[in-house]
Order: sequence, then C-alpha cells, then structure tokens
Amino acid sequence: MIKIERVLVPVDGSDSSRNAAKYASHLLNVRNPVLYLLHVYEPINMTIGGDEAAMLRAEEQAKSMAMLEDYKKMLEPCGMRIELIAREGRPGYVILDVQEEYDCDLIVIGSRGLSALEGVIMGSVVTHVLQGAQCPVLVTRNLRHKYLQDACGI
Repeated sequence: MIKIERVLVPVDGSDSSRNAAKYASHLLNVRNPVLYLLHVYEPINMTIGGDEAAMLRAEEQAKSMAMLEDYKKMLEPCGMRIELIAREGRPGYVILDVQEEYDCDLIVIGSRGLSALEGVIMGSVVTHVLQGAQCPVLVTRNLRHKYLQDACGI
C-alpha cells in the first residue's frame, strides 16, 4: 500500500484552492504527515531594479505568507504538520521544483485559479504540473459538500 506522507497543495486564495487544501487534509492519515502549502507570486518586472525591486519582493512575500497563514489556520484542527512556502516565479515550474525539493508523494491542486483568464491560465498550470510531476497529481474540481465536510473537524 502506498503511504502518502508529504502532500503539496499549491494555493492562490481561490475557492478552488481552498477546497483542494481541505480535501488534501482528508488524504493524510499516516503517523507524521506533512502538508506543504505553496503560494507562487508573479516575478517582479525585470525593468524594476535595486531597492524598489527588493521592496516589491518583500511586499509580495509578506502577502503570500499572510494568505498561507489563513490556510494554515483553517487546517490546524487536523493536527498535522503544515509547512508554508512562498516563492516567486512561474507557477507550473515552481510547483514542480518544490515537489522535487521536498520529495512530495502527491500534489493536490484545484482546477481553477483567481486570474482574469482563470480557465486558460490555471488550466495551463494544471496541465504543466500533470505533464511534469514526478509523483501522482490529484486535480480537484467542483467538490461536493460531502468531500469537504468533517475534514479534521473543519
């Protein structure tokens, strides 16, 4: 039997990613599970440099960590170790890099994001992850209430 001990959940603040995080908490039932919550923020424009770029990066990092803390609070009743990761870059590539870096057993990702072109943009991220992941990928879409309720009391 495959033991899923380390799960990566890329999040962006959307309902889809929030539901994916809840669902992922259902899947972890081993002794020392770790849930990695990842938020990838857009790279700072290369035309901006120096102190201004550093300030913008720090602001984006702080926003990402604040959002990740909200997810962590939502999942705390599960009693598992939750690690927060905020990275700058292109989401599909960063997700795959983090999966490899942390040796994750599973990626759980929502099918829709927050962008203006959410179907196209998030769809392309999901497709990139599906094609490049070195572990199984579970894509959640329009989860029914029964899959979200009673997840560790959340």
